[in-house]
Amino acid sequence: MKLLYFDCFSGISGDMTISSLLSHGIDVEKFKEELRGLSLEGYELVFGTAEKNGIAANTFKVVCDDNHHHHRTMKDIEDIINKSSLNEDVKSLSLKIFRNLADAESKIHGLPPDEVHFHEVGAVDSIIDIVGTAILINMISPDKIIFSSLPVGSGFVNSQHGLIPVPAPATAELLKDIPIYDNGIKAELVTPTGAAIARTIADEFGVLPEVEISSIGYGAGFKDFEIPNVLRTVIGTVDAKKIDILKVLETNIDDMSPEYYQYIFDELFKNGALDVYLTPIIMKKQRPANKLSVICTEEKSEILRKIIFKETSTFGIREYTVNRYPLQRDFKTVDTDIGRIRVKVGYMDGELIKSHPESDDVKAIAEKTGLSIQSVLKVLHDYGY
Repeated sequence: MKLLYFDCFSGISGDMTISSLLSHGIDVEKFKEELRGLSLEGYELVFGTAEKNGIAANTFKVVCDDNHHHHRTMKDIEDIINKSSLNEDVKSLSLKIFRNLADAESKIHGLPPDEVHFHEVGAVDSIIDIVGTAILINMISPDKIIFSSLPVGSGFVNSQHGLIPVPAPATAELLKDIPIYDNGIKAELVTPTGAAIARTIADEFGVLPEVEISSIGYGAGFKDFEIPNVLRTVIGTVDAKKIDILKVLETNIDDMSPEYYQYIFDELFKNGALDVYLTPIIMKKQRPANKLSVICTEEKSEILRKIIFKETSTFGIREYTVNRYPLQRDFKTVDTDIGRIRVKVGYMDGELIKSHPESDDVKAIAEKTGLSIQSVLKVLHDYGY
């Protein structure tokens, strides 16, 4: 599986995305040729390099004529893209990014999405950034795209409406349900365009999984910070059979009767939890407590969070992404002289390396035959398991 990973330790913008993705051996002339399909005028593409804290990175900038700055609506953007000679996949992805932007702006300004006037994002340079990103994603053609958590920065930034807080309101709207944090840099690290790109193209947000890296790209921003102002992208191969990317939900509980945990476990498993367990811990003021941990898929995390809040006394839940490396697993039914026993078997590189009988089957046969548990297990061992 071909993976594209966005390591956004210094945020993300449209031009940083373009310059970072171009670092992966992309034919710049072919990229420019694809962009000409937009039939936009009054701009020049400037490609360059920069060094940020000792890291050499590409730069990308769209220089526009003063008389080609427009305030466009979503309808204007759709007309430009639909009338272009871009391929259908690029058109579709470009429009998805713009529609996410329009939805965010409409909520901020209280207007229907089609009536929102794009200011900075409606200018030629932002259109090029978004469509150019769609072109490069189409050229790279990854099977999966993962983003790191996004540092948003802090402070204030100038806009058409005057000074606004960081992250900008539209950016904040776009970043709902996406993991963000403040890395201490007083600047706008995630632009509205960058947020729209991340929201649209990311399959998930999390850490870099086990991957065989084939290419690393760096795209520089134009400001200098105490950390390298670059966007790092990684292309590599992931063995999809070897890794599951899961969520862990955790909370510490010191004020709930333990007699209710069985019910909570049942509810969590019933609603898709892959595993649920308790860990004894000592909390502040030396109170004995339990850490409730739930392992689940991304799709099930929201409903399981709601169950934890509803059925326990907790006021907060931690959530993080983990990589699970499962053996290739299967179930076999073994016909023995004393009855059928289901066995879970595990393979590594095609070789059987472990097996484990289903405890319910072992107990049922022990009760039926009067044999001890150990005697039933010995019979199973004689059959090679």
